[in-house]
Amino acid sequence: MRWRRLIALGAVVVPAVGAIRSLDSPSWIFYYRVVDDHTLVVGTVTGPGAWTRVTSITETPSTVTITVSSLVVQIGAGTASGVHAESTATLRDPVGSRTVIDGSSGLRVQPTHCLPPAYFAPGCSP
Repeated sequence: MRWRRLIALGAVVVPAVGAIRSLDSPSWIFYYRVVDDHTLVVGTVTGPGAWTRVTSITETPSTVTITVSSLVVQIGAGTASGVHAESTATLRDPVGSRTVIDGSSGLRVQPTHCLPPAYFAPGCSP
């Protein structure tokens, strides 16, 4: 009897975890700011109410690859509006002159000194 309960529980839990994972997707990183030698703030756009966080940091001598993911759960109708979200990435080694790469797109991320929404205004790029 106990095995049947465990099998029934597994039949419910495994699909539920799969459904939740399908809602958790990588978010494009549009900019980054250097807070200190080991701390970067990365900016993304996600859905309202999403749980957004850094999910991966890979460091090499020449690059820092950061992946940010957002878990969006929306019940009912919604809008296509995006919400700016910033996440903090703590590096093992100083960022120095390394290139920051978006782990979801593989593209180089633009640095900025300014806060949103003016992060690409004139004078914001280092």
